[in-house]
Amino acid sequence: MKKQFLVILLTLFTCSFMNAQVPFQSRPTAFTIGHKEFEISLFASSRYGFYKNTEVFSTVFLDWKLPNVGIKRLWWKKPAKSKQGFFKSRDIYFGTVHNLDYPNMFFKGVQNHKKDYISDTCVLPNVITMRNEARMTFFLKKKTSCDAPNFLFTLRAGVKNSFKLRKDYNMPPVKKTPLWYRETVVCLDTIVWFVGADLDFSLTGRLNMLADLDFYSVDWNVKDYSFESKISVYGYFGMNHNILLTAGVKLVCGTVYSDMKFSVLPMLDVAYLFKLKKKKREVGLFG
Repeated sequence: MKKQFLVILLTLFTCSFMNAQVPFQSRPTAFTIGHKEFEISLFASSRYGFYKNTEVFSTVFLDWKLPNVGIKRLWWKKPAKSKQGFFKSRDIYFGTVHNLDYPNMFFKGVQNHKKDYISDTCVLPNVITMRNEARMTFFLKKKTSCDAPNFLFTLRAGVKNSFKLRKDYNMPPVKKTPLWYRETVVCLDTIVWFVGADLDFSLTGRLNMLADLDFYSVDWNVKDYSFESKISVYGYFGMNHNILLTAGVKLVCGTVYSDMKFSVLPMLDVAYLFKLKKKKREVGLFG
C-alpha cells in the first residue's frame, strides 16, 4: 500500500513538473491579452484588454513620430470534436487585427534630417494607412495528463493599403533600405499583401522560442517581394512573472525595387504586465 502511494505521489509530482512551462505570448496569435490587463512595451506595441477577447494597442515609444492605433478581436473558437484527425482533435481559434497609421510626421522627420532619402523639394503625401489581418491559432501538441500543450502554431494573412488625403504630392518611392518599402508604399497607388506563420514552443522551464516566416508582396502581381523571418527567445521574470524579456534577430531577403538585398537586424524588447483587476477583499465569517 505504501509503495502504491509513493508511486502515485511520484507520478503527480512528475506531471506537475512537466506541465510547468513559460506562458506563451498572445501578441503574434489570435489570442488577446486578458480583460483589464495592460502590457507596456519598450519597442513593440503596448496593449490593453479593453473587453473580454478584445484588446487595443499602439506602438508608443519606438514610433512616436508614427501615430498608430489598433484593435484585435478573438471572434470564435472551434472546440475539438473528435480524438482522431488533425483538425478535428484540436481547439482552433480565429481572430482579426486592424490598425491605422498616420506616417506623415515620420516622412517629414526623414525629410528634415535625411535629405538624401527624401529631398526637401518633395511635397509629402498626407495619407492614412490601414492594415487588416486574419489569424488562426492552434496547438500542434495537445495537452495530456502529464504534458502541457506545446508548439503553438498561428497562420495569418492580410493586406495593407492607404487612403490619400492630399493629392498634390510629388514624393517618389524611397529606395533606401533603412526605410522599409512596406511603409513607403503608401506613396504608390497599390497595396501590400502578406501571408505568414508563427511557431512558439517551450525550450526550458524558464524560456520559450518564437520563430516566424512571412512573405510580403507589393501589388497582387508581385512587383516586389520580401521574405522575412524573426527568431527570438523570451521569458517571464520577476516576483510575479510580469516582466517579459525578448532577444533575437530578424532576417530579411527580397527584391526592394528590383534590387536583391539581405539584412540581419538584432531585436530586443522589455515589457511589463499590469493586472488592473481589483482583488476581492477577504472578509470574516460575518462580512
